[in-house]
Amino acid sequence: MSIYIISDTHFNHTRQMIEYCQRPANYEELFIKNLSTLTEKDILIHLGDICIRKDEFIHETIIKPLKCKKILVKGNHDHKSNSWYLRHSWDFVCEGFIDTLFGKKILFSHEPTFNVGCHLNIHGHLHNKPVEFSDFYKLYSAENEKYRPVNLEKFISK
Repeated sequence: MSIYIISDTHFNHTRQMIEYCQRPANYEELFIKNLSTLTEKDILIHLGDICIRKDEFIHETIIKPLKCKKILVKGNHDHKSNSWYLRHSWDFVCEGFIDTLFGKKILFSHEPTFNVGCHLNIHGHLHNKPVEFSDFYKLYSAENEKYRPVNLEKFISK
């Protein structure tokens, strides 16, 4: 079993992501291709902002076919209820959570969050504009990770 993280896929938000984050025109296809490599033995933690509009279509065509277990930490663009996401292929949905993995107590959130007694805060939201607060904050940036899920253990050790 491997645990992967991803954030800010922003499906159906193409024009803005190309303009504001300098994403390539095919970024959605890159995400889809890279997510499809996950297996039923893997766990995906999505740190929020799945899509903008067309939620039903995106979930039926992109999220549902994924073979892995799926955890959603809701972002500022994820406006459906937790039960809606659970009915649309997510195995767990929350605003953030803490777990001890690979010897680190980790706070998973969409936006950077104050330290609540953890070693790390793994978050998304800032895209390719990281702000270094301290060693506590670790940004998953789709732009820096080539639009692919990243192995959590390797991400922590960077």
